[in-house]
Amino acid sequence: MLAVVLDVNVVVSSVMSPYGAPRQVLAAWHAGLIEVLTSSGIIAEVAAKLLAPKIGGRLGVTVTEVEAVVLLLQTEARLITPVSEPPVTGDPEDDHVLAVVVAGDADYLVTGDKKLLQLRHHGSATIISPRSFLAVLSPPSS
Repeated sequence: MLAVVLDVNVVVSSVMSPYGAPRQVLAAWHAGLIEVLTSSGIIAEVAAKLLAPKIGGRLGVTVTEVEAVVLLLQTEARLITPVSEPPVTGDPEDDHVLAVVVAGDADYLVTGDKKLLQLRHHGSATIISPRSFLAVLSPPSS
């Protein structure tokens, strides 16, 4: 089974849009096609973004919905405690996600962050967009 780190923006987008590629990635997780790796830092950042007035507040995300996402990540994902890694991007949030990738020996980092996507690889992981990751999960039949 593929070990996958979902960037904060993917989880947040999956809550905010029920039809997009990020939601389909979470559906693949729910279906048991992937193992999601996360950390307490990623979970805290997801909660903060979903509770922020400019993000979750603008779309009416409720505290109950945020609590459900946090509980899902805490109980169904494999929690990783990353070791201190040297900065890669200069953005502490992105560097934390990359540290989780390395500590969890992830196969993929799924993100919508253009700076992370430009890296293409980190540790053993391929860095890929949600839409491209769905293509990996469901390659076209020949």
